[in-house]
Amino acid sequence: MNRTSTTAQKIARRTGLLAAVASVALMVAPTAGLAKAPVKFGAKLNPTVQPSNSLPAHPCTQENPGVPCTMVQNDAYGRPGAERAPRTGRIKRIRVIAGGPGSFRLQIAKVRRSTNKAKVVRNGPKIAYQGQSEANWDSDKYKVESFKVNVRVRKGQQLVLRGNYTSMVRCSSGGDNTLIYQPPLFRGGGFKPATDTDGCWVLMEAVIR
Repeated sequence: MNRTSTTAQKIARRTGLLAAVASVALMVAPTAGLAKAPVKFGAKLNPTVQPSNSLPAHPCTQENPGVPCTMVQNDAYGRPGAERAPRTGRIKRIRVIAGGPGSFRLQIAKVRRSTNKAKVVRNGPKIAYQGQSEANWDSDKYKVESFKVNVRVRKGQQLVLRGNYTSMVRCSSGGDNTLIYQPPLFRGGGFKPATDTDGCWVLMEAVIR
């Protein structure tokens, strides 16, 4: 075999190898992109979602207004079945719609659906929201507030609001859309049964990356 023929074979093998590597890269690239894509859970929020009947701000219970509690999102408004985190990751944004100003402590809970017993597994930051202006109410276009956070969540865990009053709700139905725990749940405690339920939806959405 002459030198020209040998060189040609080497070039052919190298070209084939490069083509194979490029093909594998093309197959892996979309998968890597999908793995990094953000996912959302909790209420499905957009400017058309009205925080109806959210003012004045709601206490945890009418019997003991001002006493703190834990509110667990038990039904995701506009996104049925999405009250649980779809995968493990980090919550990078919390989005809310509120009627008026207020604040809450973000927490993450594990909930036993058969008994509604819950325990807090992680604390997040305190978040202060502004609520709607008169222009928002007049135009029926509602402000969605967004907050940067960095809170780890595991698949199946749920969003928690800890506070004493909130206008981060939409009240136009009944049922057990929100689970209420009073006294409030604290990280490190065991599973506790819900002391009440509420028909209002908590308007909170999480973005996992």
